[in-house]
Amino acid sequence: MTGPMPQPPPSSQRPTPPAAWDRAPDRVLSYASLDPERRLGLPSGRFTTPSAPASIIVGLVCMGVIYGTGWAVRGTPWGSVVWEYLTGFSGIPIPIMLLSCWAAGILFLKAGKIAAQRAALRLRFVPGDAGFVLSVRTVDRVIDSIEHGVDEPHRFLLLDRVVIALKSIRNIGRIADLDEMLKSAAEADEDAMDSGYTVVRGFIWAIPVLGFIGTIIGLTEAISGFGGVLEASDSTMGTLTSRLSEVIAGLDTAFVTTGEGLIAALLLHLLLTFVRRSDERLLDDCRQYAARNITAHVRVAPDEPT
Repeated sequence: MTGPMPQPPPSSQRPTPPAAWDRAPDRVLSYASLDPERRLGLPSGRFTTPSAPASIIVGLVCMGVIYGTGWAVRGTPWGSVVWEYLTGFSGIPIPIMLLSCWAAGILFLKAGKIAAQRAALRLRFVPGDAGFVLSVRTVDRVIDSIEHGVDEPHRFLLLDRVVIALKSIRNIGRIADLDEMLKSAAEADEDAMDSGYTVVRGFIWAIPVLGFIGTIIGLTEAISGFGGVLEASDSTMGTLTSRLSEVIAGLDTAFVTTGEGLIAALLLHLLLTFVRRSDERLLDDCRQYAARNITAHVRVAPDEPT
């Protein structure tokens, strides 16, 4: 004789189903496969800030490609002109190109890292049920779904912020405390994002200065050559032509180096503007996503004032 069959628990006591993901289980989010530095086998910086070794290596490779191409075609008529603009004019274009490639390397790596960070926004780490609430009883399920579904979740800006907030739910008495914690984390990430552009801003300032240094060198050469013309007023036409050529060469150095520095700084500033805008949009999206998926699902404590 068998006993009565056990009855299922009421719906209010049933365990909350694990968080659902927008992606299939066989397409787990992997930091190593998304981050551009990791994919190149280079040291990876924090969130959207590239590491210094990676940016230097990328900048040197970019510069090597440019100068290697210029060296290869320097025997052609137009190639000789390109090579002159890359290496001539008292050598000023070389440091300008070095800083420009280094800054461009930082910005291109940042753009790739921003795209990698945005991949976390496509994940759903809480169930889509409108009645689901985050509480001490359910928070561990959500944390487990993130840690088991994502490789190195602490490397993603959004998931790192969310996991820290979820682990703090046990010690938070009011939703306002959690919202304040998320707000503080967002402000800290904004400060870190802004500091990631310090080196690029410094290069954008230094590049035109190098151009102006070329201007001083070129004008010095021109004035020296012009003084030689005045001293050789009784010389032959050939001597005067040679002296005037020195004056023109000095003026070329003055104007070309200034132009190269200003053009490089302008292009880098435009690139920085677009990349920074993408960085700011990522932070805004992370803030909104955390508010919708964390704060909106936290259970209000019974004694919390309304």
